[in-house]
Amino acid sequence: MSQRVLDVSSLPTEPADSRALLWWGNLSMMVIEGTMFALLLATYLYLRMANFDWPPGSVPMPNLFLPTLNLAILVLSAAAMVMADRAAKRDDFRTTRIGFAICIAVGIAFLVIRYLEMARIGFLWSSHAYGSIIWMIVGMHTVHVVAAIGETSLLVVYSLVRPIVKTQLLDARCTAVYWYFVIISWLPFYVIVWLLPHLARKG
Repeated sequence: MSQRVLDVSSLPTEPADSRALLWWGNLSMMVIEGTMFALLLATYLYLRMANFDWPPGSVPMPNLFLPTLNLAILVLSAAAMVMADRAAKRDDFRTTRIGFAICIAVGIAFLVIRYLEMARIGFLWSSHAYGSIIWMIVGMHTVHVVAAIGETSLLVVYSLVRPIVKTQLLDARCTAVYWYFVIISWLPFYVIVWLLPHLARKG
């Protein structure tokens, strides 16, 4: 008596896309982190409604050149990460490594500029409630940038000393998604930290 047999030997054993459990774990982590950013946004809006002088009159008008430059290079880094992501999808880790190297360099430049931004911001986290929430927003996002640079750097170093396997391609794709998250999460806070003080004074 013959039996029907389905040959599944050609199917990938370690998918590098949304079929992998790690993919969903990475997304769940970003949901949690996104919730923290949402709480910071809610806190800022509450403090703004509860204080008539917002931002306080003692807060100097921020210079927009460095923050805007920083935002631009962060957004443009998405192109390099998309290149790396697509390369990982087609098992081309050499191109992925190039895209990662570009993003690491951009991330380090971003941190240097951010240091210069905050050194000139004109108030401390302990100065008032406005200072506390602004420094908390910037600090939390900076931690995420450092984490993204660290994760990307580790993948590059690991790929140079060990043979590339499918799980590393999945790691690369998850890293790319996390990099997108770091970029997108800063967009509303760029408006809050740097643009709103100008709009408040004009209003």
